[in-house]
Amino acid sequence: MDKIKEYTKELVEKNQMVYSQKDFEESFLMQSSHTPFNIDAIQKFEYGRVEREYSTDEYKGIYGLKVKNQAVLLTDIMYFLEGEKNVINLIESEFPELSIGEIKAALRVMMIFMLSIECDEILGNE
Repeated sequence: MDKIKEYTKELVEKNQMVYSQKDFEESFLMQSSHTPFNIDAIQKFEYGRVEREYSTDEYKGIYGLKVKNQAVLLTDIMYFLEGEKNVINLIESEFPELSIGEIKAALRVMMIFMLSIECDEILGNE
């Protein structure tokens, strides 16, 4: 997470970023175990730019955790999961002590957390 925060801060302060996939992966693995599953998982992601339409015929870049070589941010996946009734039902069956409202709130907080490590491209500098 420290590396992601560093990338985001650079983008906000300097409107540029120096990125190293190796540093990103090492930073991730410092906060988790070095299991083959974790190593394989982080190698499928990167911190990068995805272009999104934000108003009629205009686009901007969003920097965040994304699937490597794809225009899919983790927030795209979380946003989808947040609205999926089947996901809510699975969580409810695993954690029956939680109300539907608490489950939806937990999914919303995860979504907001993912958004917090994204950075919108600064427009008007072209």
